[in-house]
Amino acid sequence: MQPEQDAPRRQTKGERTASRILDIAEELFARQGYDGTSLRQIAEGAGIKEPGLYNHFSGKPALYEAVLFRALNPMATVLAEHLDSASGLRDYTDLPPIMTDLLLEHPQMAALFQQALQGDTESIGNRMVSQWLEKLFDQGIRSLEDIGSASEQDRATQAINLVAMFNLTTGYFLSQRAMDSLGGGKLDDPDNIARQKRLLHKVIRAMLIS
Repeated sequence: MQPEQDAPRRQTKGERTASRILDIAEELFARQGYDGTSLRQIAEGAGIKEPGLYNHFSGKPALYEAVLFRALNPMATVLAEHLDSASGLRDYTDLPPIMTDLLLEHPQMAALFQQALQGDTESIGNRMVSQWLEKLFDQGIRSLEDIGSASEQDRATQAINLVAMFNLTTGYFLSQRAMDSLGGGKLDDPDNIARQKRLLHKVIRAMLIS
């Protein structure tokens, strides 16, 4: 007789509420920016009173950091683990499709990235995103340096390749209007995701071996 597997733990009511708050906050922050989004708007979207937010988060900075951590910490972890075990070019060309799957879980992150890179550098929210991006970029450039030592790529070439990887991977999730005008369907359609991954693999491989 097979032993019974432990059933997954059910979330408490508080955990479900916190998750709902994070979902609404992520959407509003991506659409309106950190400074343009109020706790009142987030509370209304989550179906609670504003004071109820403080049962879960100490304030807007803490809530924003929680939104970023939920989406970006898995990316940083996967990136570090993947690069630590990488043994060849294929391991690196497989990485953008892996990051695409992670972004698919939180597609609003692409908008937050662009806000941080192009928006007000004094904004608290933009600074918080920039800290995460610096961490991800640092991991990426160190991995490209390993490849660059063999292909004699200089620092500028490595930086351009990393930026290109970043733009190709994240820019996809900012392109729904373009897809609509072109009749290409939804970005999260599994067939379109598969097409994007194939394109990423081809382009990234071409960049790294050139």
